[in-house]
Amino acid sequence: MVSRIRDWFRTAWHLLRSYFQTIRGAWKVAALAQPVVSIFGGARIGQDYHYAKKAAELGGMLSQADISVLTGGGPGIMQAVSCGIKQLDGTGKGKTIGIGVTDLGEEAPNQCVHEYIELNYFFARKWLLTRYASGVVFFPGGFGTLDELFELITLVQNKKTKRIPIVLFGVEYWKPMIEWLTHELYQHGFVTEQDLQLFTITDDLNKVFCLLRDECTVEPLKF
Repeated sequence: MVSRIRDWFRTAWHLLRSYFQTIRGAWKVAALAQPVVSIFGGARIGQDYHYAKKAAELGGMLSQADISVLTGGGPGIMQAVSCGIKQLDGTGKGKTIGIGVTDLGEEAPNQCVHEYIELNYFFARKWLLTRYASGVVFFPGGFGTLDELFELITLVQNKKTKRIPIVLFGVEYWKPMIEWLTHELYQHGFVTEQDLQLFTITDDLNKVFCLLRDECTVEPLKF
């Protein structure tokens, strides 16, 4: 009985901590200029990687257009985006926030992130990165990137969040996945043609920028 009570209080503590961390993070995100775009991608690549260079370029383009950016705050694609923003004014202050998770050795805050929010739980991180985004871009990445992509698509598919531009950058990388979705899931009836139209895949960085600039709307932030 004592053990069950202890477990209950431990669970309650974790839930309360997650709640207050998320509320604190939401206030910080609300301080960013609208609209906000979230950019996802792999942490295990260097800054000389082709897609990292493209991510840095996109970060700079969005910042110049006064579009704020959220990332996971770690290395790889996330660092490239932050550095692309920082190069414009030396700080990136008020233009980007990194949102990370504790105890991820390979995802320590990168050297270019201006403000960093640290959470204890992945679900809270994903919620903050997508709840207030008016558009998202997915660069190549691993399991974490795929998890974030498919959760967001599922939420949009089931109308649990608003429909926003979802862009997959890197045709060569994403093509095998798209073929699998089309030839397996669609052919077996697990997804519809409309589901496959929830995202855009491209290699054209200018197309990505124009899509985000033209379709990302400024909306009142809601908790």
